[in-house]
Amino acid sequence: MRDLLVRGGTVVDGSGAAPQRADVRVRNGVIAEVGPDLQPDGERLLDAGGALVTPGIIETHTHLDGAMWWNPGLDPLPAYGNTSLVFGYCGNSLAPLAGPQRDEILDLLGFLEDLPVRALAELPPWNWERWPEYLDAVATQPTAVHVGGYLGHLSLRTYVMGPAAWEREATADEIGRMVAVLDEGLAAGALGLSINHFDRDRTLRPVPGFFAADDEYGALIDVVARHPRRTVQVITRFTDLDHALADTERFARLCAARGVRCQWPGIPTALEQAGHAEPTAALQQRLRAEGADLWPNIVFKPLEPFFGFERSIAFQRVPAWNEVLNGPPDAKLATLADPAWRARARHDWDHRVRAATSRLDRPHELMLAISETGAGPLGISLADYAAQTGRHLSDALADWVVANGIGSSLVGAPGALDEEAVVRHLRDPHSLTNINDSGAHLQLFCGAGQNVYLYTHYVRDTGQLAIEEAVHLLTGRTADFFGMADRGRIAPGLLGDLNVFALDEIELRQETRVHDVPFGTWRFTRPPAGFRATIVAGEPTWLDGAPTGALPATPIRP
Repeated sequence: MRDLLVRGGTVVDGSGAAPQRADVRVRNGVIAEVGPDLQPDGERLLDAGGALVTPGIIETHTHLDGAMWWNPGLDPLPAYGNTSLVFGYCGNSLAPLAGPQRDEILDLLGFLEDLPVRALAELPPWNWERWPEYLDAVATQPTAVHVGGYLGHLSLRTYVMGPAAWEREATADEIGRMVAVLDEGLAAGALGLSINHFDRDRTLRPVPGFFAADDEYGALIDVVARHPRRTVQVITRFTDLDHALADTERFARLCAARGVRCQWPGIPTALEQAGHAEPTAALQQRLRAEGADLWPNIVFKPLEPFFGFERSIAFQRVPAWNEVLNGPPDAKLATLADPAWRARARHDWDHRVRAATSRLDRPHELMLAISETGAGPLGISLADYAAQTGRHLSDALADWVVANGIGSSLVGAPGALDEEAVVRHLRDPHSLTNINDSGAHLQLFCGAGQNVYLYTHYVRDTGQLAIEEAVHLLTGRTADFFGMADRGRIAPGLLGDLNVFALDEIELRQETRVHDVPFGTWRFTRPPAGFRATIVAGEPTWLDGAPTGALPATPIRP
């Protein structure tokens, strides 16, 4: 039953307008009426007394393409107010894919996003190659959150070019074939094109996006321009200022020439990146003034990542460590103890490329946190442990892992943000927030739920944002960016996707481990935030502290 009357709450409608006392009536999954003192008409009643009623949160950057097939409830998203999500980011999507290239992209996706490759390979039905069949398959899989996705350039390029995608520029014929496949995918419902000009695979090869020339990207963005409301997402080399600025200018120019909206990793807000913030913000302002419809992603929550040793991308810039962490599990402890490997690891550690965002370059912020064997020590930094033992940082870490077990973890101390700059950038009407990576890096952190920090910290605890501003950022503005005209606000005719919560009842909870990933591995999740209800198309998916089991969501189509 998708008829519902939410009564007695304060509506914050997602437009940025001030809160108002109102009830919300939903009929057949669609908002039918908003106003005070609406009378029941046979529908289910939900008491919102003392609470806010807002549009459901739209999670904009996820890698839940695979998990939706084995975790249709999409835990913990409903417990944190999420009603829609977008996946297919960073150039990786589950279509178009076929043959050996499918296996290669799945391995790449598993490595880059710390996802279970076997589950990706075996649990989706894989009754598709291209996007139309993929979206048909997605439509058969019930979920608790509406899903939509980008078509990934890495998947597209390897689908057309095979192994050559990793080696060279595309020919005119290959570009023509990519154009046709992308056009077909956008017509079927892909939200746009995602591009990766940043990553490397587990052997440290640059991903295929590095080999694409402007004629290829231009032809593909031409296709995006032909489909209204479609956008481009690009992951630039954001950890290196010079490359980040050059990449941003390149893709902004390509998109601006075609009138296409583009999102990019954005303006740094961490204090350790203060030197990057001003030139990046200046570039954003100049490119918009020159006509680029460019939207930066703004990080508002300090990250506290865990660094485990079962698999990880965190040590990519130290090849010897990267090789061990992503190699055979039964060889890891022996390799970590091997003197020849240790000598190579010390060399790689000392000659690594530095990055402002890397905890490896701030070992005093890497805390020894979780021990599998109980050997310890715990609660001190890697830098302090190395100093106490008189060992090189690499040797000290190897000693600690050998003693404590591969299932042990470090944790990065939370970085400090320039919150004044965060708020200033969020108030720019052409910025996006909540780049949470939900569903990715399962053993590094739990990005899902981080949106709640905007409500608790910036609205309730510090008053830096008004509630209507924060709700607009997570709902109406996000829907506007993606051209999702049927959601993101509380108004008649729009989807009945709603949250009911009180600011003094919600909190971003600390991560906990759950061993529910297929084939025997684990992930981080979060205990419930305290939402009273999350409602998708008029049907509660989360109610009174527990999931309802309802899976009423449908694929997002622009």
